[in-house]
Amino acid sequence: MSLHLNFRNIESTEAIKEHIEDKVDKLKKFVTYSMEVHVIVTLEKSLQCVEITCRAEHKDFVASTKSKNLYESIDVCCHKIEAQLKKEREKKKGHNAAHRLANRHAEKLGTDVKAILPHLGKNPNNRRTGTDSE
Repeated sequence: MSLHLNFRNIESTEAIKEHIEDKVDKLKKFVTYSMEVHVIVTLEKSLQCVEITCRAEHKDFVASTKSKNLYESIDVCCHKIEAQLKKEREKKKGHNAAHRLANRHAEKLGTDVKAILPHLGKNPNNRRTGTDSE
């Protein structure tokens, strides 16, 4: 996982960096392969703004928030990204489960129904035709 931090109109401190790293590390459990995270921290008048862009699962997940407390903004933003990653993971789980279920039913149905294609009849010239000849 790669983490990029940008601070605009605000001084970066070790405490803020550690807090961001701790929160972003929790996002690892929702993806199975590498992700890229960009965090932009800005000060607009009296509001602390945080924007997190996460590139994972071949998609971009974006969250931004503004509040008077910087740590609260970071927490809310990470929570939003976490919710988006959970939703994406559940979509993929449901998609794979549907395929497994369909394959399981197809195997049961395949044993009941006689397959036509492998048993195509042959005409006298040893060419296959579309009908069974008995």
